[in-house]
Amino acid sequence: MNDLTNGDNRIPGYVGNILELIGANGHKAFVAGGAVRDIVLSKIPHDYDVATSARPDEVVSMFKNAGISYYDNAAKHGTVTAVTEEGDVEVTTFREDGTYTDLRRPDEVVFKTTIEDDVSRRDFTINAMYMDREGRIFDPEGGQKDCEDRLIRAVGDPDKRFSEDALRILRGIRFASVLGFDIENKTLEAMESHADELKFIAGERIAAELERIVTGRYAPEAIRTGWKILSVIIPEIAVCRGFDQKSAFHDRDVLEHTLDVLNEIPYEEGKGRDAELSMAALFHDLGKPACFKIGENGEGHMKGHPLVSAVIAERVLNELKYPKQFINNVCQLVKLHDTYKKPDRIEVHKFMSEHPEEILNKLVILQRADILAHSALGQTRIRRLEELMKIGEELRSSGAVFDIKDLAIDGRNIIDLGVKEGPEVGEILAKVFESYLEEKCPNIKGFLINEARKYIPTKSV
Repeated sequence: MNDLTNGDNRIPGYVGNILELIGANGHKAFVAGGAVRDIVLSKIPHDYDVATSARPDEVVSMFKNAGISYYDNAAKHGTVTAVTEEGDVEVTTFREDGTYTDLRRPDEVVFKTTIEDDVSRRDFTINAMYMDREGRIFDPEGGQKDCEDRLIRAVGDPDKRFSEDALRILRGIRFASVLGFDIENKTLEAMESHADELKFIAGERIAAELERIVTGRYAPEAIRTGWKILSVIIPEIAVCRGFDQKSAFHDRDVLEHTLDVLNEIPYEEGKGRDAELSMAALFHDLGKPACFKIGENGEGHMKGHPLVSAVIAERVLNELKYPKQFINNVCQLVKLHDTYKKPDRIEVHKFMSEHPEEILNKLVILQRADILAHSALGQTRIRRLEELMKIGEELRSSGAVFDIKDLAIDGRNIIDLGVKEGPEVGEILAKVFESYLEEKCPNIKGFLINEARKYIPTKSV
């Protein structure tokens, strides 16, 4: 082992206590994986994993005797999780995974006796460092050098690593997105050659990685690097790469435009990019090639592409088993991204009444990002967006309402006018709301009641 660094206060007390406990019982224990990588990168780890020579049953016994709460539902894979007030700590026995028949999980786990054997089975060198109780970092696979070089490199034979667990392919792109690292050439080649094996991975596992990829700080660069791989999940990505839009409003191909839109989605330190916005940015124009036609003047036209792109988004996100609300919101943003109403108060008020405020707020961000990823000519559309935003702000500040439920009258008031309970009550109320949106009457009870009387048939009273 190569002792790289000495340091104090690298390990929080609650993690140090577990290392001390295991060590006092005659076993070796180290902090391993992502926490060590974060420390090397001068970041504060969000969680800590411990690797130990103790078997799971021995870890359970130690925790019981020490009064430490735990759960051991993953003990068959070598992991027992300590539950503390400061945070959970996964404690995993040094191990070597057996064959991966399903390309997802090992058929068997063989427990090993050395940390070197354990880290030699990990995915990337930057995750194969470990640290002892004194804060000394050990690096048998060259992870620190790769951290310095900002490089993602597979441990050992990359073909073997990705044939063991195909999800590691997406993890590599995710690390590139989150850390801004390049992927080492042989590692990338192996990732691409094994990419078809992602078809055998559960949709939920792919979904988790894809979301972390698109929300990472360096998402555009990572997707640009891993486009062949991601095209296994979303085939339209490959079609969009190099697709010339033949439009004066665009000065880059569809994929490059898409990545530039994603780059304009705000990134917040510690939180990343908004997941729905990022996913909408990724999908918003993927339907363009299917809609592409050339006009008489040689200009490209892609009418209807928002709807086609939304269909693609819905298909992929359903295949990956994303939550229904997430899918609905992403598809709504994709459908609306190219919708720009006439800068008229009534038109804008109607549009705002048709969509939830959360969607409208995100739509403005997506549209601004989309416009900024156009040519100089295409960017002139920003003025229209700003006009619409100003009208929307004026409506909100004036106390305008955007939901029928916020009218100064409700169904009971319609019934009080003599209308029998039933669907007609809602129909009349809807007409009153429409009149309000068209500024035929203000949102004042008396005016609304008078407006309602216009829509009450004589037979209903």
